[in-house]
Amino acid sequence: MKGLSLADGRKLLAPLAMGALLLSTATIPARADSDGIVNGSNVPVPAVSSTGLPECPAAHFTPSSFSFDISWVDSFARVYLLADRTHGGTSTVPAGAVMVMDLNAINFNSPNATNQGITYLTPPPGDAFAGIRCDANAAFGGTGGAGRNELTGPDGVFSVNHTEAWLGDGPKFFALPSPETNTAADYVNDGCDSSVRVFNLITGKQTDHINVGGCFRTDEGAFDPKDQVAIFANPSEQPLPGNHHATALNNSPFVTLISTVPVAPGKHHKILKQINFDGTHGTYAANGGIEQAVYSPKTGLFYVAVPGNSTDADNGVVAVIDPRGDADDIHFVRNFHLKNCSPNGAALGPDFELFLGCSGAFPEQVIDIRNGHLIATAAGTNGGCDEVDFNAGDNHFVGACTGTTATGTDALDVVDADPVNHDISIDTKTRGAHSVAADPVTVQNFMPATSGTGANAGGLCGPTPCILLFGSTGGDDPSEFQQEAREHHHHDFDRHDDDND
Repeated sequence: MKGLSLADGRKLLAPLAMGALLLSTATIPARADSDGIVNGSNVPVPAVSSTGLPECPAAHFTPSSFSFDISWVDSFARVYLLADRTHGGTSTVPAGAVMVMDLNAINFNSPNATNQGITYLTPPPGDAFAGIRCDANAAFGGTGGAGRNELTGPDGVFSVNHTEAWLGDGPKFFALPSPETNTAADYVNDGCDSSVRVFNLITGKQTDHINVGGCFRTDEGAFDPKDQVAIFANPSEQPLPGNHHATALNNSPFVTLISTVPVAPGKHHKILKQINFDGTHGTYAANGGIEQAVYSPKTGLFYVAVPGNSTDADNGVVAVIDPRGDADDIHFVRNFHLKNCSPNGAALGPDFELFLGCSGAFPEQVIDIRNGHLIATAAGTNGGCDEVDFNAGDNHFVGACTGTTATGTDALDVVDADPVNHDISIDTKTRGAHSVAADPVTVQNFMPATSGTGANAGGLCGPTPCILLFGSTGGDDPSEFQQEAREHHHHDFDRHDDDND
């Protein structure tokens, strides 16, 4: 087919891929619970080096460095997206990019899958991502060095209408004092202009840069395709006395709902509403942050994971938000209060299940989105989980979980969705693997990870960073599509049986 672009190929292959998914799931027999989920292959990440970072020249990238945030698989467009803070920018200072992996170009049967399917989306010149910032301000969550998350970008990413990538970003660069005072005064020059970026997946161009008015980074979000609304969280807002850019909006964490209806070139998508999580009007006082959000087409509502706050750090909530209608109609609905779960990750599973990745030592939980009732606790899972996802190809939840394994390093947790049961935790032998995304077409789970060098010697990536690919050699569980088909079959059988009574 002469002249066919990669983007055109995606559009043609997408229906075929979904058809293949339906065909394959209809022919795989169910087996006993012996998943055989393994790290079968990896996609190497191109090496990056830099001589320094703004404000801290001693902090630099080596070829084994890899800084990233949230990831996403669009199973229809056949792309994997990653908020990548290592690539992009200039040759001296990486400023971040959107990693795009063409899933049709990956050889999942190869131990070292080719990286020829990787490209990067970068903003136009003069409008770089926030990149990685240096901030030692412990009072504001600093770690004492480079990698200050709350000034950093790009952050959470997802696709919209299979043609766009939407993601959060930190505020534009501003000079921190040297030495820092570890007070709010360090941020007096913060422009409070954290934002949402929009990229066209076909052209690779940034099409919008939406200022949501956050003094700290705009992070994770979700998409409502029915009402064409995106939601993003600003998890670390707090009062900044003396900063003339800050408003009452910045006194507490907040969410922003934005119309995703396409706009003319040069125009901005409309901000529909912003809701503060300050403990008023029924909201939760989210001074512990705001994390992963999901949209349910069955209820028409957003469900937002909100970790425990300073009053009750171990027990967070899932906040429910109705995105339907105009600004007057969009509103906070209620909180589902959790016990023994300060949630970071959230993923919708079969029926009305919401899978929660809990921080600390608490295992993952599944609740019912209709009423917030606990369905199950996935005993045996690691706890300390960040992003989670649901793979409909084999009916498993997956979670990227931190160092509570025997080696103290991170793990991929795999949990059966029906019934809820912990299957396996796979040690990545590395740290920082807080991101995971599932593809139901290839029945693979993608987990970016740092190199297996230095303190992480023996890591699954080897000497260079990579995207770890986890698939099943056993295929024990029927897919969500198979399960639904079986349920319909049983219902039909029951009706026939009733007719014979």
